[in-house]
Amino acid sequence: MTDFDRRRFLKWASIAAGSLPLIGTSACVSVPPRPKRGPSVEAILAEGARVMWIAAHPDDESLCGSILARSSLVYKNPMYFLVLTHGEGGECCRPEGCLPDLGSVRAEEMREVARLYRAELQHERLFNASLPVESFPKRHEIAAKWKEQADPERLCAQAIRRFRPDVIFTFGPRWGFTGHPEHQLTSRFAMAGARLAANKSKDLDGLHPHRVKHAYYVLNKYWPFILMGRADPEFPTEAWKATTLCKMETECRQVMAEFTRPHRTQENDMGRVRGFTWALDKVYLRKVDPFRERLDPYEIEG
Repeated sequence: MTDFDRRRFLKWASIAAGSLPLIGTSACVSVPPRPKRGPSVEAILAEGARVMWIAAHPDDESLCGSILARSSLVYKNPMYFLVLTHGEGGECCRPEGCLPDLGSVRAEEMREVARLYRAELQHERLFNASLPVESFPKRHEIAAKWKEQADPERLCAQAIRRFRPDVIFTFGPRWGFTGHPEHQLTSRFAMAGARLAANKSKDLDGLHPHRVKHAYYVLNKYWPFILMGRADPEFPTEAWKATTLCKMETECRQVMAEFTRPHRTQENDMGRVRGFTWALDKVYLRKVDPFRERLDPYEIEG
């Protein structure tokens, strides 16, 4: 999650929180999931699934950290984080500064967070758009910049073949939780990578093909964003309860909040986000089939 993402979240959440006397509780605008087929995500995790999280930025994991914590800390499932950028386009909020550079400091923070989640970390250094938001390139322009540095589809496919996950989590491809184009791109490349990883005719440095069994988009269907008209357009197939316990008498959403603390470059905003943990009572998921969900990362954005 970039500074842009968090500031947008805090702005909308603050406005919506001020509307509480008018709307009552979040249940007034809750999003009922559409009926799903197959086992629940909880049942899949309980079977010992190997879990992969594919994200654009350091600290994006906080937006689905509750379910990642459940998988890792309760079920002891193997976990792999693939993060495509170092987030150097954001801001440094540490009083002591960010030497030698912001990207390097955020990389160290990400390593500590991965350790807390008991996750193997693969941290790439693809282009990260710099603030202000108005200067962001279009999504397809960022895709082209990424392709100049490395092939993101191949990076995802190699990671999938290497780790051999049963489950992949990533953001949605059309909105990307906060509207950030790099979230959308990462989602699209993740699904393309899943298809490539399963293709037996494609050689990826001698890694054996692997077909992912379950893939989920993590959606923003939280009531502040719904009220502001800024929620993901996809409809969830499941709403996993983040109030489930991850430690003795500790909810998974509380564990997620605690695991944000190493992201000290973002401490000013992260502290405020922790203040809204009470609203993050669910993780909204949309189960998808990568072989049917084919959105072009290089599609020209209007």
